[in-house]
Amino acid sequence: MTIPFSFASRTILSGLGAVAVLVGFAGEARANHLDACGGVYFDVEAGVSCEVVPIESCEQECQPVAVEKLCVARLTNTCEGQCVITPETECTTTCVQTCSPSCTDAPPDQPPNCMGLCMSDCQQECNDTCANSENPGQCRSSCGQCCSNNCHDQCDAQTDPTCEPVCETACEGSCNAKVNMLCQVDCQADAIPACEVETVEECKTECETTGAAIFCNGQFLATGGNLQACADALAAEFDIQLDVTVKVDGSCEGNSCEGEAEVDAKGEATGCAVGGATAPRDIGLAGGALALFGLAFAARRRR
Repeated sequence: MTIPFSFASRTILSGLGAVAVLVGFAGEARANHLDACGGVYFDVEAGVSCEVVPIESCEQECQPVAVEKLCVARLTNTCEGQCVITPETECTTTCVQTCSPSCTDAPPDQPPNCMGLCMSDCQQECNDTCANSENPGQCRSSCGQCCSNNCHDQCDAQTDPTCEPVCETACEGSCNAKVNMLCQVDCQADAIPACEVETVEECKTECETTGAAIFCNGQFLATGGNLQACADALAAEFDIQLDVTVKVDGSCEGNSCEGEAEVDAKGEATGCAVGGATAPRDIGLAGGALALFGLAFAARRRR
């Protein structure tokens, strides 16, 4: 099943110049576990738009609403220990009966996609489950992540590109998720407020240590300081191309120096240009690199 989604592009500008470019598209309905970005799930059918936000702006973006998906991804794993309800065999049977005709009628050049079939069936249940929820957005996020986890558990090992085994595997994943949806939603609802407080601080820390942060659809992606790995995952899954190089320009005055620093995706300062000279530095934190400029300049004056 091929489901296109909207192509979006945007350039984010800061007071220091152009910092990030965005986004691409994927032609196939998939549920993507972006492990290098915190394990979050995005519904490709709804569209995915990403940006690299520089430090002078990204700390302001670190709000509870921006960390919901990341908390949901983490709490889904935490709640799996208590949400282990086994689905009835009838669920899989009914699902396969619905899946097989649509799978068989697919164009010859489009082999059956286990993740697409699994997520399509599972998310319909999400829509019904969350329609009357007190917090529909959070419910849909929890539900979608539950579908993604279970569909991946079943489909990642699926290698036979024919409908009979693919539909059965996809339906097993969907049914496992559907029977545990309410358990996941309830379990996560109690824990999300505390998670959001902690993750907002994590977001701010990432902004400080790397000089930037990646946001997709307004949601913070936790890279553990490795922006490039997350950018590579987005490129592989969604054809989204992000420039994660952060540049800061400035000047020296008195005993303080605000030089020109290039910070790569791992937050390593690769150089500081002062008065036309370049002093390479091996510093893990972008913010630390900028803070040391004044000390470096003072030492140079003493020498």
